[in-house]
Amino acid sequence: MSLTWIWVFTCTLLLQTVHASWWYLGLSSSAYQSTMDSAGINYRSKCTKIAVFAPRQMELCRKSKNILEIISKGASTGIEECQYQFSDRRWNCTTFNNTSVFGKVLSKETRERAYIYAVSSAGVMYSITKACAKGDLHMCSCDTSIRNKETKGEFLWGGCSHNVKFGERFTREFVDTKENGEDPDGLMNIWNNGAGRKTIKSSMRLLCKCYGVFSGSCSVKICWRTMAPFREIGRHLKQKFDGASLVTINSKKSKLKPVDRRIKKPAKDELVYMEDSPDYCEYDPGIGSLGTRGRQCNRTSYGLDGCSLMCCGRGYYTTVREIKEDCNCKFHWCCRVECDKCSKKIEEHFCN
Repeated sequence: MSLTWIWVFTCTLLLQTVHASWWYLGLSSSAYQSTMDSAGINYRSKCTKIAVFAPRQMELCRKSKNILEIISKGASTGIEECQYQFSDRRWNCTTFNNTSVFGKVLSKETRERAYIYAVSSAGVMYSITKACAKGDLHMCSCDTSIRNKETKGEFLWGGCSHNVKFGERFTREFVDTKENGEDPDGLMNIWNNGAGRKTIKSSMRLLCKCYGVFSGSCSVKICWRTMAPFREIGRHLKQKFDGASLVTINSKKSKLKPVDRRIKKPAKDELVYMEDSPDYCEYDPGIGSLGTRGRQCNRTSYGLDGCSLMCCGRGYYTTVREIKEDCNCKFHWCCRVECDKCSKKIEEHFCN
């Protein structure tokens, strides 16, 4: 191998290391999936094999044999939710099978990056908290402290309240550990990580069950605190994405502040960004834009998923395909349903 190729190979490895992230555990095609599934390997040894982990992350990983799987599930939850929420946008949260996961979109301090960090942090917190409630982690359990809170006789505390305090604390230690709180990048990432976790806390709800001597009665009402479905968390964060605050750094205090002093400082559960986003209309790998050519659009919509906005004014083309679906279904006693197969033509529209 020539010196030139050695230099290129070394630079590539260094570049991958710089942008390497634990998010990689959330990809089903991730090389680390095989590491997690390796039979006969002590779980502490598995943790040390995850090259994208910082030393503190390895230390946290070694605390329980289930942590690696739970963090992987949290990363996957965040990625899937991001792709669901942005499926009808020009940037649709595309992932790549490398250690940066989200590619060059992370190179700029945009709203998109803010959402990625927030939903990923929320995903891990959600997964950890769920594991506590199910007894999958020996380090935590249900939140019993909530039972000291006064209910004014309206109900009794019971069940398993989700231990979001532990979930938040563990996730902050794990997710924020690589961030430098002294530079703009790190400050922005830490802020948005925290916003994702706070969104889970602010979305907590009371779940109750009635008990009584007679059917339908509610002599005793037992309640516990639970997290909202993650789809709701993702939707709240999407709303915060649209209302994110443009900030800059106060170099004297190493803190973020609004670019305009007349603008109110964002709350801790809101998203912040430092650069305007590109329009993502055209293919530009340098900024992580895949463009919208070939993307399916909605011809009748005036929203962001409509052909006019999705295709950036370039127009669109229409294809017709035939599908077969069940029709004229009849129930026969007992107990089967028989259906005919009917053909149906559907139109689909794609950006030029």
